Amino acid sequence: MFGTSWSLLLPSLHDLIPPFLLAVPKKKVSHSRKAMRSANKGLKDKQNLVHCPGCGSAKLAHHLCPRCYSSINRAWKAMTRSDDPAS
Repeated sequence: MFGTSWSLLLPSLHDLIPPFLLAVPKKKVSHSRKAMRSANKGLKDKQNLVHCPGCGSAKLAHHLCPRCYSSINRAWKAMTRSDDPAS
């Protein structure tokens, strides 16, 4: 044991640390480079807007019209309140 070198007993640094931990940037990314990379991540315009056949307001295709839904919902709640004898 005394005659053996320590380098033979210890594994190398590459064996101890996985190679994916060594991937670090060489230089700091500047603010302008960071901003240029994220410049194209803005909101996209909606392409699926249609007119509601009931009221004519704009709505998303294959979705309920918020204006028509709220009027139907108010009418339904008023009807259930007037029909409810417990209240």
